[in-house]
Amino acid sequence: MPIVVEFDPDFMLASMEMWRKSLDMQIPIADDLKIHLMENRRRLLKRFVTTGKAWKIIVHDLKAVDDPAGLDDVRLAVQAFLSWAEDGLKDLDDLAPKR
Repeated sequence: MPIVVEFDPDFMLASMEMWRKSLDMQIPIADDLKIHLMENRRRLLKRFVTTGKAWKIIVHDLKAVDDPAGLDDVRLAVQAFLSWAEDGLKDLDDLAPKR
């Protein structure tokens, strides 16, 4: 028997947008924070991959009662965030010196 819940994706969507924009330096942030983000980019991207995968699992099995297209948009946004984080890690790997 399904359990009906109300899902408001605003926090999820806002978090993904803010994390991405801050790590990509697309919003005004303090110089100290910029340095922190650059120094910790790999660690942060790994955590974003973990979060993206968890959120992907969550939204995958949800069934929209009223707005199926809206839920599809959330799924696409989560996948885009996950792909961005995974691609960022790959880019860092490509920059690393080859042994």
